[in-house]
Amino acid sequence: MSAQERRLSAIGEAAAEVLRHTDYHLVRAEDVAAAVRLSREGHSGRRSAVWLYNEVKSRRVLVALALRHAFVEFAERAGPRERLDTPVALVEARDLLTQALLLVARFHRAEAFLTQQVQLGIGDIATSEKRQSAPQEPPGWPDGALGRAASAGWSGRIVAYADHLAPVIAASARAVCLPPPGWARACAEKLSDLAFDALTDDPDGPVDRQAAALGAHWYERHLVPLAGTWINDLDVAERARDVARRSAPGTPAEADAQAGVLRSLLDTGILLRRAAREAGELSGLLPAPGAAPSPAGGAGLRSRCDVQNRRGLALLRYGDLEAAQASFEYSLEISEEEKGLAPEETAAYAARARHHLGETLVEAGRPVEGRRLIEQARVASVEQARAAGEDDGTGGGEEPGAASQAWRRLTLTAQAAALAAVRAGRVVEGLREAEAVVTDRQARLGDPGDINVVAARVSLGEALLEAGQPIEARHVLQEAGRQRADLLQPTAYWPNHDIVRVAQAELVLRDPGTVVRLLERAPVLDDWFAAQVSFRLWAQARVLHARARALGEEAGAAVTALGELAALLAPAGSDALLLSVRRALAETLLGGGEPEEALGVLRTVQAVESGAADPPGRARTLLLTARCEDARGDDKAASRHRATLANLASAGLDPRHPLLLEGRYDEAARRFETGRFDGLDELLAPLLDREPLAHGRPALGDGHPLLLKAVALADRSGAVRLPRAPRQILWEDA
Repeated sequence: MSAQERRLSAIGEAAAEVLRHTDYHLVRAEDVAAAVRLSREGHSGRRSAVWLYNEVKSRRVLVALALRHAFVEFAERAGPRERLDTPVALVEARDLLTQALLLVARFHRAEAFLTQQVQLGIGDIATSEKRQSAPQEPPGWPDGALGRAASAGWSGRIVAYADHLAPVIAASARAVCLPPPGWARACAEKLSDLAFDALTDDPDGPVDRQAAALGAHWYERHLVPLAGTWINDLDVAERARDVARRSAPGTPAEADAQAGVLRSLLDTGILLRRAAREAGELSGLLPAPGAAPSPAGGAGLRSRCDVQNRRGLALLRYGDLEAAQASFEYSLEISEEEKGLAPEETAAYAARARHHLGETLVEAGRPVEGRRLIEQARVASVEQARAAGEDDGTGGGEEPGAASQAWRRLTLTAQAAALAAVRAGRVVEGLREAEAVVTDRQARLGDPGDINVVAARVSLGEALLEAGQPIEARHVLQEAGRQRADLLQPTAYWPNHDIVRVAQAELVLRDPGTVVRLLERAPVLDDWFAAQVSFRLWAQARVLHARARALGEEAGAAVTALGELAALLAPAGSDALLLSVRRALAETLLGGGEPEEALGVLRTVQAVESGAADPPGRARTLLLTARCEDARGDDKAASRHRATLANLASAGLDPRHPLLLEGRYDEAARRFETGRFDGLDELLAPLLDREPLAHGRPALGDGHPLLLKAVALADRSGAVRLPRAPRQILWEDA
């Protein structure tokens, strides 16, 4: 504490002592100055009113400091504050703040005379302050709680309770959203000033209801505008659930109320971890499979399947793939073994479970296996669409804007199938399917801004990125991401998913500065996002951020960040996320001139990865391993790894997959550096070829860094025939 802060603290203590038993209009400055208890610091004699005014500048500051000191003393007598954890529910968050405000209300009751004198003094303006010669700028105050109290008092505001309220407000807000920096403090200061006026003007009111009313004001005035109006639905659902738990525990009434809480969470895509937990509680309230038939009959079976699928989806987005897989497998088991549903309903629920189970396997690094399950689900969805009169499932001649349940299931499965094909290495096929989904949804829904058309365009952008078209992918992802961000909350899963995908495109295009800016402005890098929304997406963003820093010549910081993340994910074993982190760590170590350490990391990847389950992942590992061997000077080992990489074309990868083309470029560059020119033309030809593939684009899109490097190498070697594109002439100029 600085010397000025010590003086302000002592003045606040003295002023509180005087104001507790003296009417404000009778308080003399010299009486307060005489009550100050400070070491003299070389001074002797009694402190004067002049000294006091030189310190506080105004009687408003004097009373503000007095109130702050009195409240701090009162709070300390109430006992130490308990550790503030993020509340589990919104109702708990509101109750937490109400309890904090209750202490403030009790203080006003205990110090009624003092607070009334402070109310008189906070509006007092001295005659000297009204003169034109008086300073127009407010005095400077030290940083810290005392300085803030003095500055607010000078302006006629009371923030004596802000330090008590700010951490509670921050914890309460984090139950539903991510408060921006400084927001909790600003709310606390406004609420402190409001609480002072309200409680002083109502000295006889019941303190518990006063505290609840002030808490309701904060909720409506500050929390709802920050988090969004969706929390009103959550608040109602939680209170209804609490009533049902008290009045009818374990009954269908409680299950219905619990389902309402789950719906209000899943509809936003924000609190996914909590949604999974609430779905688990709802599952426990439903009759177990094989139990005695209930009056609900088939409705009970539908409820069990729905709940397990919704729980699995929340877990999948959050990143707990093992629990998500178990949930989807349980749903599949229920749908196939229970006999309470019609055959067409059984098939529909089974297809839905296989679809989501396939998505989970794709995310876990088993895209080949996941793709097979999704294809099974798609076949079943096509049959259901035809049975519903949809013909081939692409519209059935209905008017734009119509969307039957069968068609929705079919188009979602088609979207998942496209991404699964891309992740399995079949980028040409996957890109064509992703384009077909966009075309189909646009035709059926009619509105290009419909959120489901936008979602299909995001999937198209992901497919374009994997297929070697980063510039086109970036454009599609940016446009679709902006549209989706306008429709969803900024802390929700999908807007941050889109930001991460745009960052991936920027990283492929070697623009690390843009990657860092994108991610650091988004909630996805915050620990709150990892805890509440999606740990997996947070980790993916961390990897991109570290790789961008490595490209920006911060290799040391990037290695540290990736090493910490790899250690955090180590229990995941062979999960694709852990393997991607280790590959990124190896690539960063290699770029920093440490090939031996990089090779050691890659060996841990090779020990658990399965090339048959994830051909692109295996290809990335082989590519990096060959580069490490090159850096170590082991040409034979490097050639062996590149030969294995080239053979992956027969194991599922497209022959012109960008990873295979990277391997061809590395071999061509190595030959050129060693003075060999044999085979350069053959190696670089697939990279330089501008003939469109089946998806209508060349293997590497214009502007792809790998294409630019291949052109530069071909030009330097003089031994490669560059393809000559026909000269294009603008018709207007012809």
